[in-house]
Amino acid sequence: MKIIGLVPVRNEAWILPHSLACLSGFCDVVIVSDQNSDDGSREICRTFPKVVLLESSECRISTQVRWHLLDAARGYDGVNLLWCTDADELIAPRTARAFFDARGHTLTPGTVIECMYAHLWHRPDRYREFDWRYGPHLKPLALVDDRRMDYDRSRLLSIHEPRVPLDGAVATIQAPELRVLHLQWLLAERTQMRQAWYRCREWLDGKAAAEINEMYSGTLPDPRARTAPLPAEWADGLTFPDLAIDRQQSWNERDILGWFGERTPAFFEPLEIWHIPVLRKAFERSAGRRPVPDRSYRPSWPVRARHFGKRLAAAARRRLPL
Repeated sequence: MKIIGLVPVRNEAWILPHSLACLSGFCDVVIVSDQNSDDGSREICRTFPKVVLLESSECRISTQVRWHLLDAARGYDGVNLLWCTDADELIAPRTARAFFDARGHTLTPGTVIECMYAHLWHRPDRYREFDWRYGPHLKPLALVDDRRMDYDRSRLLSIHEPRVPLDGAVATIQAPELRVLHLQWLLAERTQMRQAWYRCREWLDGKAAAEINEMYSGTLPDPRARTAPLPAEWADGLTFPDLAIDRQQSWNERDILGWFGERTPAFFEPLEIWHIPVLRKAFERSAGRRPVPDRSYRPSWPVRARHFGKRLAAAARRRLPL
């Protein structure tokens, strides 16, 4: 059984040297589908012997790229394990290799593997905890390919779909010892721009503003976010990028400003993206006023006050001596 890493990429030069080194440590093959990167991502891929680079001249959404990667993985004979990852995700390679070496003979075709998914938070030595959305949680990231399971390919415009095909799975194995570190939130400014890009993309695709804003409300800056020190074994054998890149313009920002030029910033006013200074300033220059996003999804003040009171009471109970 081969372990085949599958990675969609678009302008990920900031993290690729680290993620490809990680994947090369436990995968037999790493298939990268590059979506017209212009930041040197393709050149980085070519420096890793295990990487097979699929180059595209267009920029498809990640859901469609995963279909392409699955098809490419099935060009390899045998029953193989597919590790479906993003460029900004790392796992201690020795831990992953030891797990698959020990359990490989028990992994039957059609088995989905759920790994423990943790978000590093603004620093490479801390991760987010105690949060329903961003706290550590099990997530399906690997599949023992039976060559029959497939994604729902009718959802052409969907941005957020399961990482691996789930329909038809014969078994699910929970592997909390496989701790995957998500690095997106290391770059606070870029992450906010990326979430704004998702909102704008879904608005262009015709989704309602209140629905979009509610869906992404949990990604808004949270100064109260609780974090914990990252255990050393979670990062064994890993390297991390220079976070100075957070101050550089991203492709998400270029796309949004391009859409502003085509549609005007006022077209996007209902979206909750104006906490980002460069976008707010673009709106104010164009419209001569401050933007007013659609916040109709938010509960009324009495409901929010009761919810806040319950949270305070729960926090007080946690602090009572046993």
